[in-house]
Amino acid sequence: MPIFPLYLDPTSAGLGLQMLLAGAVGSLVTIRLFWGRVFSMFRRTDQTEETAATSEAPDAAEEEV
Repeated sequence: MPIFPLYLDPTSAGLGLQMLLAGAVGSLVTIRLFWGRVFSMFRRTDQTEETAATSEAPDAAEEEV
């Protein structure tokens, strides 16, 4: 049975911890930047609300003229 020396010096353990923290912070920043896109995939929209919003837009343009 082979014996593998498993030694982690403080430098390599610190580097591993920094990599884990950087990955966590990077993923949080990515989610924050693309918040609307990420959560719009999970949001349900009602078809009547979308058609009502599009039908109101031309009426508002006519009133301004």
